[in-house]
Amino acid sequence: MGEETEPSLIYGLELQGRSLAPITADTENISFMVGTQSLKSDNFVYIVTLDEDTGLLHKRILKYPAGEVWSLNPNPTDPNLFLSTYGEKSQDSWKKKAAVFRIPESKNNSSNDEGNLDSVDIEVQLDEITGKNEPVGAWYQPNEASKFCLIAGNSVNYLQLQESGPTKIWEAEHSVRGQTKIETGAWNPHRHCHQVSSVSGSQVMTWDTRTGDKAWTLNVASGSNIRSMDYNPNKQYYLATGGDDGSLIIWDYRAPSEPLTTVREHSHWLWSVRYNSFHDQLILSAGSDCRVQLHSQASLSSEPLRQSLEDDDVQEKILDDGIVQTFFDHEDSVYTAEWSSADPWTFASLSYDGRLVISHVPRSVKYRILNIDT
Repeated sequence: MGEETEPSLIYGLELQGRSLAPITADTENISFMVGTQSLKSDNFVYIVTLDEDTGLLHKRILKYPAGEVWSLNPNPTDPNLFLSTYGEKSQDSWKKKAAVFRIPESKNNSSNDEGNLDSVDIEVQLDEITGKNEPVGAWYQPNEASKFCLIAGNSVNYLQLQESGPTKIWEAEHSVRGQTKIETGAWNPHRHCHQVSSVSGSQVMTWDTRTGDKAWTLNVASGSNIRSMDYNPNKQYYLATGGDDGSLIIWDYRAPSEPLTTVREHSHWLWSVRYNSFHDQLILSAGSDCRVQLHSQASLSSEPLRQSLEDDDVQEKILDDGIVQTFFDHEDSVYTAEWSSADPWTFASLSYDGRLVISHVPRSVKYRILNIDT
């Protein structure tokens, strides 16, 4: 299903990186947060905004003195707050930590010279929560910005931020034989976000945030490790996973014994899977085969059919299932691909060599989804 697409916009970071996230609190601009990952050099966080009128990228570079940036999760209501895990290096040791960071008001709008850069500050340190466990990631609850899930080792922690500091609401253990730690986590956006999932090995375990009890479990029959998961934002019970076998798999967790579909288009590990928040026919996947792929899974979406432009009484398919576009802009492993939270037709991807690419859904696909006759 190859399609003509707009040219991608490429920006090179000064250092390698693997963490990228949309700034969800900024609903007016196509903006992303990007972090660098270097043991030898000082690290940075970039706030990157695409000017839709000129097609240019505006960048604000911030010092990140805590260490290597391993993950970023911006606050859903305050664009100046974000959760992050990072690697802190001392003279004779290295330790992974987690904290809430604050972005200061800009004092140097006209300069990105390293000597004049502002620095992000640690707002709340989370060492007391993680203890001896190595933090994996932290994710704000989408509908309640004061609460978040923190995963460390094989422990899932549900927390609330208060003036006195973080308060643990509950803690649960996700332990799978042969696995030393949880790989990742994700919020279920449905039913007031009362469920949060953790991934360990080839298993997804989901927790009821009201009680801390297990809600349901899903296992990949092949035993392939899952590296990423995401819930369909518009269709309850559906989620996508991706992992070491290069497969994008879509599930209905009410019937977890068999997937709804399996698509293997990556030739190596799949590190990132993301549904489009507005049009869930569209799914992004990215992997260590240096590729980003835009999938259509219209048959399993919330809107598989549309009204025909030629006959009001006829329903027709919006899109066929399959690969819409494969993007070859990267030359290294792509650990993250994320949709813009402001524009449903724009997404960003980041490869380990520090190449940030801003790409777009092909216009012909956009027009078909919007039911515009061209």
